[in-house]
Amino acid sequence: MIKGRFNMYLGLAVLVVAAIVGFALGQSLEPYYKNGYGQITLWRYLIKVAHTHGMPFGLINIVFGLLIGRAEGSATLKRAGAILTALTLCLPLGVALRGLTEGAKYAEGIAMLGGFSFLAACVVMVFIVRAMPGDK
Repeated sequence: MIKGRFNMYLGLAVLVVAAIVGFALGQSLEPYYKNGYGQITLWRYLIKVAHTHGMPFGLINIVFGLLIGRAEGSATLKRAGAILTALTLCLPLGVALRGLTEGAKYAEGIAMLGGFSFLAACVVMVFIVRAMPGDK
């Protein structure tokens, strides 16, 4: 029986990490605005993008974890949805790796895996929600 705890814990951990990264970025931002506008480097921009994508993707994992425990559907479909939803975190991870490695191309593949997993997880969630009993 899939209860969704893994996705909830994973989402909460990602929210904590993304918040810490956001605080670190915010505390070290002032030197980049000397002339009145932002002049941030590519690696810093990519880390900022990873922070920005990590927050909602963490929330998506929490929401999926909450829904999966109450959903009616096959265990295989639920497990596939849980795995695909966890893999969505490859998108912010790939973007962060690209920033930390100063533009390495291998990280683009990791980010794309996360994007495709997000689309697939949404499709799986549609099938799970359709199988849930409701008032008609």
